[in-house]
Amino acid sequence: MRVPVTVPGEGKPDGGALMDLHHLKTFATVAREGSLTRSAQILLLSQPAVSGHIKLLEEELGTVLFERTAKGMQLTREGLILLEEAERTLDAAKALVNRARGLQGDAAGPLALGIASDPAALRLGTLLATLLATHPRLRLRVSHHLSADVVDRVQDGRLDAGFVLEERPDQALRHLPVAPVRLRVVGPAAWRDRLAGAGWSDLAALPWVGTPPRCSFHLIAARAFARNGVAPGTIIEVDQESALKGLVVEGLGLALLREEQALAAAATGEVALWSGEALRSHLHLILPLDKEGEPALQALRAAVRAVWQDPVWQDPP
Repeated sequence: MRVPVTVPGEGKPDGGALMDLHHLKTFATVAREGSLTRSAQILLLSQPAVSGHIKLLEEELGTVLFERTAKGMQLTREGLILLEEAERTLDAAKALVNRARGLQGDAAGPLALGIASDPAALRLGTLLATLLATHPRLRLRVSHHLSADVVDRVQDGRLDAGFVLEERPDQALRHLPVAPVRLRVVGPAAWRDRLAGAGWSDLAALPWVGTPPRCSFHLIAARAFARNGVAPGTIIEVDQESALKGLVVEGLGLALLREEQALAAAATGEVALWSGEALRSHLHLILPLDKEGEPALQALRAAVRAVWQDPVWQDPP
């Protein structure tokens, strides 16, 4: 899409030039990130393409927007002034598109959703089917990341929304509580006697299958151990929740599993369930505050509400 932007000195009768919105978006992204490489990752473009957008925009505007320094891309004085105008133009274009889609009564276009948990635990299949049944013109993309990476990607625009455990305070994001989550400690079936009557210090002395620091399971476990003044002896670290149970069944160590998965595995004798406390958390849907009014995100919220009809669903205004 190209929109008219007033640029003094342009040789056009109306004193304006046509700006490509993609170039303006690239300008705003590079200004925010201060890096061509990082901006290219966010925009899903090659670095030469990002550089090309900036060069074309500078030629159209007749001014230098950035200084290339050892620390990255630094806005010039003119670039800083024009950034505000570019952001207003992008916001106006977005509002126009959202208004048009709202008049059609249908969400359409791409929707990138990040998940950090097993799809079955998120009721993901039912959720996506519900979305497409009510909004068939949506184009859905789902990707799996660690919880902290989902948050980062929603913050910088690489994802439109995401599901994470734990609320991570951020003024730029809306955290919508979806459902409570309980985690249980499990171990190999052969360790049943070792787990009987064990305390946190006993658990810490045993081998653990853990998750990376940017994973919510890691944060939840770390808090529990810290409360009890001990630290786990992690011998294996995996970044997929689905791998935890398999490694426990193979006899490699203790791990945290979602309570429903832990109880089912214990009932079939695959694992031994520690009878101590369940660790509590909460599943959240996160959305960027500046985009939550967009039709696609409104459709997602409605679908989550329909699929998770539990009383715990909260949808603040």
